[in-house]
Amino acid sequence: MIFFDIDGTLLDHKQAELLGVKEFYEIYKENFKIGREEFYKIWCEISDEYFNIYLKGKITFKEQRINRIKGIFSYSNIKLTDEEAEEKFKIYLSNYENNWRSFDDVIPCLKELSRSYKLGIISNGDFNQQLLKLERMKIKKYFSNIITSGELGISKPDIKIFISACEKVNEKPQQCYYIGDKLATDIIPCERVGFNGIWLNRTQEVLIDNKIKMICSLRDLVIS
Repeated sequence: MIFFDIDGTLLDHKQAELLGVKEFYEIYKENFKIGREEFYKIWCEISDEYFNIYLKGKITFKEQRINRIKGIFSYSNIKLTDEEAEEKFKIYLSNYENNWRSFDDVIPCLKELSRSYKLGIISNGDFNQQLLKLERMKIKKYFSNIITSGELGISKPDIKIFISACEKVNEKPQQCYYIGDKLATDIIPCERVGFNGIWLNRTQEVLIDNKIKMICSLRDLVIS
């Protein structure tokens, strides 16, 4: 069984986010006294902060969206109601979704692997949104099992999400592979429970631990 992460592994999330934020900024730039690059930097910081709080189970998926918009507008001392923030987030979300694209190496890789292996997903995030991403990228058909933190109430790097994935597909960890783009969140914890972790290092960061199996493109993926 071969499991994949989604964001940054299959989906070019950062590019979609960047384009979505740029379009959002153009709509509301009169409210801000900062340039687009600074706005994007602040957006990412706030988004990461509240998404991590959501992953810890302290707020709902909807609440993290509302808090992100409230946070960015608070930089201009603009206070929004929950309803106003939710409506503004919908504008960003539409732009973000319209820019969802898979990396060029994804479909060729999945086509080849699906001939010989069962494929699955282990992803942080809301189940419905992650499912929609796979559908929009036209790759959902390749995956027999889709496991998300939103379903289980457990998020990576908690090793329990990997254990639950194995139980769901009735496979031992040693029989499973996991491909993800985040070393600390994806690869190190999955290997703690016995998975064969493969770090998809798309940004070509320097790897210090030579025990970690690493590739820079899914074109380089070899399952043995």
